[in-house]
Amino acid sequence: MKELINAKGARFKMTDNDSLRNIIEKDLIKIIKGLSSADLINVYKNLSGMKICINNDLQIREKSIPSKKDIIKEYSTNLQSQNKADSTVKDYLGAAGKLTSYMGKNRIEFESLTMSDIDSYLSFIRSRNISNNTYVKILNCIRSFLKFLYGRNYIDKDLASFIKVPPKVKPIKEELSDFDIKKIRNYLLKRKENYRNENLRDEIIFSLGIDCGLRRQEFINLNWEDINFKENSISIKNSKGRKNRLVYFNSNLGELLYSYRKLSGKYISALIRGAHGKRLTKCSLQNIISRIFKESKTYRENLTLHSLRQYGE
Repeated sequence: MKELINAKGARFKMTDNDSLRNIIEKDLIKIIKGLSSADLINVYKNLSGMKICINNDLQIREKSIPSKKDIIKEYSTNLQSQNKADSTVKDYLGAAGKLTSYMGKNRIEFESLTMSDIDSYLSFIRSRNISNNTYVKILNCIRSFLKFLYGRNYIDKDLASFIKVPPKVKPIKEELSDFDIKKIRNYLLKRKENYRNENLRDEIIFSLGIDCGLRRQEFINLNWEDINFKENSISIKNSKGRKNRLVYFNSNLGELLYSYRKLSGKYISALIRGAHGKRLTKCSLQNIISRIFKESKTYRENLTLHSLRQYGE
């Protein structure tokens, strides 16, 4: 048991359960409260580069906080360790990056982040007139990032617990009819092409959705080496929930794929490409589907790429 002297000269004993650091901090707080503004500035200047050692055991140092860039990298590693899909990791990191960018512009550090700062940021996000479901998605991404920050002691409070997430609005599902399918197929056979093999490619996209139920990201990730012509099957890798699955195609789609491969002359990498030979993006794929619906005169407001999957269910 050690005997110590506080700032006022009083002697006291420290038991094994006491924390010397806490005792010093409480004593310093009492002293600081009695100082004027000018005195506080002088004290800060004197302490800014100082190291205090007691019996070579106790050292008081400034807490080392990683940069925002390093914290984002750490968060990325954390998300990937949870086996989340690449698209999910991208969305979460995007939301985290935008929040830290907002903090940087407003000179807000993680250690001083408050719920008032988060409310201001969310108000800014909401002012962009985004849909309710998009806002809910952003909220969930931000809550995940705040939970990570709190778990790593980069923020002092569990701010995520104060964010209330409204329920999602279920979209109206619009399905394709047999008549719609017939109209679209006839349209693709007769459509004037913007570039070579465009109609064949779009017919393959349409058939992969209708007959095989591919998701948006599965279309984009699909490679020629994933196609097994002997077994009429497609190997889907890292699907929803990072699961692999196998889907089968009929002889009609098999002939389309075989013809497309012969015409394209490229048997590796991306199966579905844009006008310049590059892999499609989410936006370009949606534009292709929208054009098919509009020009075939089957367009309805809630028809999407997902409507192709619904037809096959």
